[in-house]
Amino acid sequence: MTRAALLAVALLVGACATPVFTIPGGRLGGPVVTAAVDDWGFTRDVETIQLETRPDDPYSVNVWCAGKGPALWVAAGSESNTWARNLVADPRARVRVGEERVYELQAVRVTDPAEVELVMSLYEAKYDWKPDPDAPRTVFRLDPR
Repeated sequence: MTRAALLAVALLVGACATPVFTIPGGRLGGPVVTAAVDDWGFTRDVETIQLETRPDDPYSVNVWCAGKGPALWVAAGSESNTWARNLVADPRARVRVGEERVYELQAVRVTDPAEVELVMSLYEAKYDWKPDPDAPRTVFRLDPR
């Protein structure tokens, strides 16, 4: 690929409001859902969701998720991930599933080992991924605001 083509791709990606692969984006667009979700199980069929943090200067990323009943979780390898640090500083979050609706949520850091274990088992089943039991985990449950 030529230098000009690479520059054009970089500018195009940089101009996007939504995240592209591992490149973060800004504010997520789409109709906002204000009602609580009774069952996040529909996310089983979705590889990644888009998570927006830092509402005053929106920062959005593509992340894995696990949903079961009225609970939706996201997990980071550690609190050093930018989006995880953002949620610790300000728990207001927005999530977009596919190109559909945007859900306004509140991130709650999960500290209960049993809940963390449940989330990791859901990730393992959904993504055919075996988490390292000794690796640090930062898990957030995304509750209705």
